[in-house]
Amino acid sequence: MAEKVKRKLWVWSVLALLFVGLPAISWLYLRNGLNWRREAQQELKGEYGKILPVTVIHPDGSKDNLLAQKVCVIHYFGANPDLTPENKHILDTGERLFQQFGFKSAAAPDYFRLVMISQDGTAEFRTHARTLPSADYATWVWSGGLNSWRAALVNAYTYYCQQNGVKPVSHYYALADTTGTIRRFYNALSEKEVGRMVEHIALLLPRE
Repeated sequence: MAEKVKRKLWVWSVLALLFVGLPAISWLYLRNGLNWRREAQQELKGEYGKILPVTVIHPDGSKDNLLAQKVCVIHYFGANPDLTPENKHILDTGERLFQQFGFKSAAAPDYFRLVMISQDGTAEFRTHARTLPSADYATWVWSGGLNSWRAALVNAYTYYCQQNGVKPVSHYYALADTTGTIRRFYNALSEKEVGRMVEHIALLLPRE
């Protein structure tokens, strides 16, 4: 008799898990996922200006904007940067971003760009930047339009900080969507903020 009672309890426990427990867990997981997505999308609703085009002229005279239809992570190094610990960290973070989102093969969609803005740079800086595997695919703006990029990014960042009550930092990333609109800024030296940027990049990338 005791064995039958135990068997019934076991059966009812399994049924309760299947019909009550698992759906409840699935609902909680789905709800949390939806809440996370809503929060992330809300964080990307801001508009903080447009990034500049990076134009390449082909031998036939036609022109292309290398940043058109791309989700862009932009960092401004300025004039003649050195390979400081901060700059090396940013370059290496860019490499990690490229490994996750960058060019994989000609057969795969390519919607992500690293945009690194600098004028000249010390030998150590340029050597480190050019020996990273992503160097051939990152969009470097070495000199042309340096002041224009600086003005666009500094003004946008100042506005972003004012609108969101954010304390400005010296090293930051700008994130732009496929329309070239800057959606958010991030502390480039904060792993937490870079992690949030990674989540935002994933949301902005077009789905095939």
